[in-house]
Amino acid sequence: MSDPRKPRPLHTGPIYPGEGLPPRPGEDRPGLSPFGRLGMGGVLGVRSILVYHADNPNVQEAPNDMINVEGDDLDASQLVITLHPPRVIPLSIEAVNARMDQQNLTGEQTNSEVAIDRFPGTKHPIRWPPLEASVEFGVGGTNTTAVVDYVNGVTLTVEASFLRVRALVSQSKKGGDIFGTSAAYYLAAHVGPGFAESHAQRTIFVGHVADKDESDVFDLPKFAKIAVLIGCRSRDDHDDHDDHDDHDHHHHHHHRRPSLTIGWIKFFQDPEGRHCVGDFFASDHQDRIEVPNAAQYFSVFNESGHKMKMSVIFELAL
Repeated sequence: MSDPRKPRPLHTGPIYPGEGLPPRPGEDRPGLSPFGRLGMGGVLGVRSILVYHADNPNVQEAPNDMINVEGDDLDASQLVITLHPPRVIPLSIEAVNARMDQQNLTGEQTNSEVAIDRFPGTKHPIRWPPLEASVEFGVGGTNTTAVVDYVNGVTLTVEASFLRVRALVSQSKKGGDIFGTSAAYYLAAHVGPGFAESHAQRTIFVGHVADKDESDVFDLPKFAKIAVLIGCRSRDDHDDHDDHDDHDHHHHHHHRRPSLTIGWIKFFQDPEGRHCVGDFFASDHQDRIEVPNAAQYFSVFNESGHKMKMSVIFELAL
């Protein structure tokens, strides 16, 4: 009988390419599930602090992956990703910038927990930015990175042997006139095996579009399947009826009268918008429009009768 105190070889059999790391001493690797082998030694779910600056026109990424899984291609599995509802750290951006340990910030609050009065360091309530997550996944020598909306938490499913998920904000004042309160945002995600209904979407903010005018041409999101046109009246667009409403409502609760969003989503083959694939009319019923083949770019034409701040929500084939 061998002495258990003596060092033992970690692995005595041959190691073949594509079979992953050698087994650990005493490990029953064949007895593990494919996800058990994929997830071994990986990051299955952690939190991340994204320090967001509203005036930064560039893509802003969190410094660490929330999920990082990589294993044998033969163990490719159905992976269910859960993006947890985002939270904010109630500290002024000046206080956040002064911290050397930003990833250790705590005291996070959800949308229902954060105070409705002034956010620290500002004169206004919090304005949540368009938080997103990049999901990079693949099998073998193929991989793709898709960006999905965080919304207020979401689940999505991918089939992969490699998965990396990181929080980011890719849209700003510069493109689409969308921004939020500069602050530290707490974002978390985890991955597990199994099956779940997927709700992945990507919102592209096209910005303010005058009546009978067209937006710029935007890239079609990866895995875009269904498009829905949405919008709201621009703050600088008003009429006499709106001015009358200002006197009829309490100041704290006054909101602009809603307007029907009516227009067109135009799909193109080229980034200049010269080669059209199809023009789809979107009425006030928020028609669901199937993205045609060969379409890689799109624009929005406004026929709402007002200057509108417009967006397109794309349901993703994930």
